Amino acid sequence: MSIIPSTPVVQGSGKASLRLDGDALLLSRPHEEARIPLPAVERIRAEGRSLTVELTAPAGSTRYVHRIDGASAAAASMFAEAVNAALAGTPGRDTSADGTALVETRSLPRSRRSTKLRRILWMSAGALALLVVLCVIAARAGEAVAIVVFIPLGLISTAALAVGANALFNWYREWRLTRHGITTFAAEVPERPGMYLYTDPAGRIRHVFTWAGGIAVKVCYDSRDAGDVVLPRPALLRRGELSLGLFLAFCGAGGFVGLVAMTVGAVDGSMNFSEPA
Repeated sequence: MSIIPSTPVVQGSGKASLRLDGDALLLSRPHEEARIPLPAVERIRAEGRSLTVELTAPAGSTRYVHRIDGASAAAASMFAEAVNAALAGTPGRDTSADGTALVETRSLPRSRRSTKLRRILWMSAGALALLVVLCVIAARAGEAVAIVVFIPLGLISTAALAVGANALFNWYREWRLTRHGITTFAAEVPERPGMYLYTDPAGRIRHVFTWAGGIAVKVCYDSRDAGDVVLPRPALLRRGELSLGLFLAFCGAGGFVGLVAMTVGAVDGSMNFSEPA
C-alpha cells in the first residue's frame, strides 16, 4: 500500500497538519497530536479548503470525525482521493468497529520557537521593569529630567538585547545540530516547489520548506527529535550572525550598565541632569 508522494502533508490553519505516516494518519496541532490508524478510518472527505477524517463506527452509533480547515483545496482533494483509494486494501479494517478505540492522542511539548520567544519576552520584560525602577529612583532623587534620557536609551538597549539574544539562540541551535546532529539530504517534491522530504531513522517522512532551489538540500536534525531540523548555511553567514548577536547583546548590556551608573550618580549627587553641561 502506498500514497502518492505529491500529497505527503496537508497544511491547515492554526498550524494544523495531516500526513500519512506508514499505516496511520498523523493529525498535528500546536499542542496535540492524534495518531489515527488506517483501519480506524471510514473515509476522508475534502470539502473545499476543509478536510474531514471520518472514523468507523457501529451501525446506529455516533460517527466521530477529525477535521482541519484552511488547507489548500487542491492538496486536500488529492490527499483524500489517494487515501480513500488505499483504504480498501488495508488489512484488518472493519467498518463496523469503533474507530475511536484505535486513535491515540498525546500532548506535544511547547515548540522550540515559542520557547525561544517566551524566553526573549521574559528577558525584555525584565529589562523594561529595570528601566521603570531606575526612572522612579532618579525621579525620587530629584532628577526627574533624567527620564528624558533614560527612556530612549533603555528602549534602545532592550531592543538590542532582544535582537542579539534571538541571533545567539539561532546561531547556537544551528551550531549544535550541524556539530552533533544527523546530516542527510532532503529531496524536493516536484509538484510542490519549496517542499523537501527526508526520512528519519524511524522511517517517518519529514518535511522542510526552503527556496534554496535544487533537487535536494542538505539538512541536519536532532537525533532525539527528528523534527528539529536546520538547513546549514555557509560558515561566513553563521559567523556574521554570531558577531551581530554578540555585538548587540554587548551594546544592550552596556546601555543598562550606563543607566545604572547614571542612576547612582543622580542619587549621590555626582550627576546633575537639570544643569546644562
